[in-house]
Amino acid sequence: MGFWKRIFSRKNVSDDASEIQGITDELFPEEMEPDQRKVGHYVLDHCEQIIEAARELGEAKKEYDIVTRYLKDIEFLADLPEEQKAPICDVAENILKLNQERDQYLNMSKKISDAQYVMLEQMEDEIPDVVRKMRENEAYQATIKHDMAYLEGEKMQWTLLRSELFHEKYLLRIASYIVFSAFFLLMILLIVLRAGFSLDITWGWIALAALAAGSGFFIFVRYQNAITGIARAETNANHAISLLNKAKIKYVNITNAVDYVCEKYHVKNARDLEYQWEQYLEEMHRKERYMRTNDDLGYYNKKLITLLDQYSLYDAKIWVDQPMALVKANEMSELKHNLLVRRQKLRARIQYHADVVATERSQIDRLMALHPEYEEEIRGIVQSVDKLSVGEI
Repeated sequence: MGFWKRIFSRKNVSDDASEIQGITDELFPEEMEPDQRKVGHYVLDHCEQIIEAARELGEAKKEYDIVTRYLKDIEFLADLPEEQKAPICDVAENILKLNQERDQYLNMSKKISDAQYVMLEQMEDEIPDVVRKMRENEAYQATIKHDMAYLEGEKMQWTLLRSELFHEKYLLRIASYIVFSAFFLLMILLIVLRAGFSLDITWGWIALAALAAGSGFFIFVRYQNAITGIARAETNANHAISLLNKAKIKYVNITNAVDYVCEKYHVKNARDLEYQWEQYLEEMHRKERYMRTNDDLGYYNKKLITLLDQYSLYDAKIWVDQPMALVKANEMSELKHNLLVRRQKLRARIQYHADVVATERSQIDRLMALHPEYEEEIRGIVQSVDKLSVGEI
């Protein structure tokens, strides 16, 4: 599109209303007769048409000349000997390749936002250490969390054991009351048997004593073991609670450190930060390649212009935007065809405006023939207006 814009750009048309009004006021003052002023204004209407048509005609001729010059350049380049055309094609191919690389970069979707890129660029020196430290902190955080789970289990285990031992202690106390009551009742029974029936209860006393001693000893041992177990369970549970509290403090501290880094760099974890860092490095390398591509492109653009300047072309710079036409013959043919079509349309435009000028001139000549008494004034109008026109047709 830039190629065609540079060829067919047109100047803005200036407003000549003030100049026409000045001519009218100068040649036809208010004191003139109405018929004379009417003829003069009629002539000026035709002159305005001539000025506009002449300007359009001049611009069309300029465009026509430009198109013709470009067509001559195309024909000249197409007819160049192969040994002269080869270096031009080589440079044009490099320009094409570099343009493709640049377009590929511009069209490539970014995996990190511009804000993230700027942030990482500002902290480029510290990010690797931050990633390493954050990984260590997350690993330490996971270790502490595992230890907390283990200590929580230990605390629960010793707490449950303590509760069980307290329950056993309670049962043993009840059992001791039952054994004592049973011993007392059996002793009364033996006494009654001895007194009432004169029975020999020696073995009864021995059995009762053995049973009382055995059950008492069993209850006493189990009771002491329960007391000892409760003390040990309380000690171990308290130790587990102490270690758990310390672990919780460490966990809170390391979690705060990890969360602070996540908030500072707008990431979820160390892996996320590492991923963004990798994308930043990749984007930075792409930008470096893009800058090198631009530098190379500037070099080859200048080289192409230098190669074409030696042939005194009308516009060597325009081919920087059309390297494909220099490389491929069909592209050059299509470009030539488009210019030929454009020139044909310009011919028709030139002919149309030339006909308009001729028609308006004939209308003015007809007015001079119909009003010979105003011929001098009409010629004065035409001469004044001719100074505003674009030139001779």
